[in-house]
Amino acid sequence: MEQIIIKNISEETIDIYKTCFDRNGSPKNEENIKWQFLSRPNYKKYVDIAFDEAASKTAAIYAVSPVPFKIGENKVIGTQSLDTITDVDYRGKGWFIKLANSVYQKAANDGVALVYGFPNGNSIHGFKKKLDWAVLDPVPFLIKPLGSEYFTKKLSFLKFLPNIKFSYFKYKNSKKYNLIENRTFPVDVDRIWQNFVRDIIVCVNRNKEYLDWRYIHKPNENYRIIHCYDEKQNYQGFIVFVVKEKHDGKIGYIMELIYNPDFPETGKLLLQYANDRIRKQNADCILSWCMEHSPNYSVFKREFYINMPEKIRPIELHFGVRSFDEKFTDIVNKRENWYISY
Repeated sequence: MEQIIIKNISEETIDIYKTCFDRNGSPKNEENIKWQFLSRPNYKKYVDIAFDEAASKTAAIYAVSPVPFKIGENKVIGTQSLDTITDVDYRGKGWFIKLANSVYQKAANDGVALVYGFPNGNSIHGFKKKLDWAVLDPVPFLIKPLGSEYFTKKLSFLKFLPNIKFSYFKYKNSKKYNLIENRTFPVDVDRIWQNFVRDIIVCVNRNKEYLDWRYIHKPNENYRIIHCYDEKQNYQGFIVFVVKEKHDGKIGYIMELIYNPDFPETGKLLLQYANDRIRKQNADCILSWCMEHSPNYSVFKREFYINMPEKIRPIELHFGVRSFDEKFTDIVNKRENWYISY
């Protein structure tokens, strides 16, 4: 007979958390679990682990991760929905919905403003119909092709074509701006970010504390961070990118492109630099997430990033949100208010 108790994430429960994912075909790295949920002592933990004491194993998990948020002029705490899984022996018993509602209630009681995330094709129905999420699709995939092979492998009727490398403008040093690679974020990044989002209503607050945690302290990643300075050594912005072997190809990812919007040429220079370095690593293509109303959208388009066709998207993802505070609901439920990136 099942004896289910609910546990939170901690040093003592990391093992049962990881084991459930490993056992069900979605292996987790212990370092990454600690980074995601335990590395920021100032944030509460909103994780429900349904543990069957009789069988001594985890039945199901639902986890969200707190992040700083900007909603209009308000600085609040939001959460990103990350991990949801039900062990194969406990499916069909409604654990996903039970745990999600439990986590949401705890977060709402603590004044958390919202939960958002990117459910896959299998789970989007549950988030929308049973958890009252507003779906703000589509996820704004942009792609810059660097060779034809990525497309021909995805589209069977083109498989006979040879791999053709596309030739693009190569990066050239600027006389006006200096680019420096450095895996730290200067304190001036807060000033640049505040200027960048002056017309953005809803977004994760990418301040220095968040950027350090997300890109410097995250284990098992090799992000490249390029900073831009003008002739007087004034800080003007940065780009974060990485190349990974994923989705049957070698893919470049533009994680962030943030710069002083009063000098859009800095964004163009940073993106050209990243494009050139990714191309030199023989990537098949470069992916980014960027909405049409985002401050940096025109920079991506000028560098020949195009909207990614549904047929060649590497995974089916959706974009959604649920507000926990009525005064924010109408604001966060509008796609045109959001800024997102990889």
